[in-house]
Amino acid sequence: MLVDEAKYLDGKRVHESVGDPQKLFTWIGLVDPTEPELKIFQNRFHLNPLAVEDALSGKQRPKLDNYHEHSLLLLKTVNYDTNTERVVLGDMTIMFSSNFLLTVRHGEAMPLSSIRADLESHPAKLAGGSTAVLHELVDRLVDQYVTVCAHLAEDVDQLEDSVFDDETPAAATQLYFVKRELIEFRRAVLPLVQPIEMLASGKVRNIDPESAALFSDVRDHLLKVIDEVESMNELMNAALHANSALIQTQQNADMRKISAWVGIGAVPTMVAGIYGMNFKYLPELEWRYGYFVVVGALVLVCGVLFRLFHKYNWL
Repeated sequence: MLVDEAKYLDGKRVHESVGDPQKLFTWIGLVDPTEPELKIFQNRFHLNPLAVEDALSGKQRPKLDNYHEHSLLLLKTVNYDTNTERVVLGDMTIMFSSNFLLTVRHGEAMPLSSIRADLESHPAKLAGGSTAVLHELVDRLVDQYVTVCAHLAEDVDQLEDSVFDDETPAAATQLYFVKRELIEFRRAVLPLVQPIEMLASGKVRNIDPESAALFSDVRDHLLKVIDEVESMNELMNAALHANSALIQTQQNADMRKISAWVGIGAVPTMVAGIYGMNFKYLPELEWRYGYFVVVGALVLVCGVLFRLFHKYNWL
């Protein structure tokens, strides 16, 4: 679906028939387009079939490719749903040359309407064409990574506190849930380093080499996010191991309690089994105090066992 298509001259939105066509810059935004919809722009801007295939699939990892007529940057958009505490992933393919930039988005993880409005309110910046728009898109994307990283850090801190501050293990499902979201976020962020490095080198076609410093700043923010992700990943691994040890310790304590009660219960069971034998003559059966002596002895033995088990923290 076509969201917006506009032409700009010196950073100002103009009608298609205004100005020199060679100086016009076109910015098109598509969301979840069908193949026929994208074919229109493929024929119009001579887009490479491989680039169109990548834009339609939505299953590629972040990368930067250079073709004869244009370049392609594929990004993973990420958002954090505060209601479900899940990381929502999408993707955005950016195809650009010196006079046009086409974005193809899958999912709503990163709406671009505010970015276009902000750039249109700064014509001097938008006059940079593809370079200005691409930098703004990548910069906003990395800023969104920073926000998502902060939310995940809160989740990891809460789980870390629940595991290391208490002697009772946390729910394993919650630990694995956060671990999975962290892995999904890491898969989206980590592969982006190489494309940003290429942009920061100032050697990407259709991008102004003088913008290398801007992309270097974005790269620094991205590397900081990656450092945070790696740190959280290590913390989650430590929390999982510690939680597993707590669960094992609790299970051992439970087994000791069960064994202690079984040991105490074995004494009267054994005595009852002896006196339940079908023998005609058994000692104490004819003695008037036999019952009381046997019961008293059982209570005494069970009481001694109970105190011993309690002393050694089995009960």
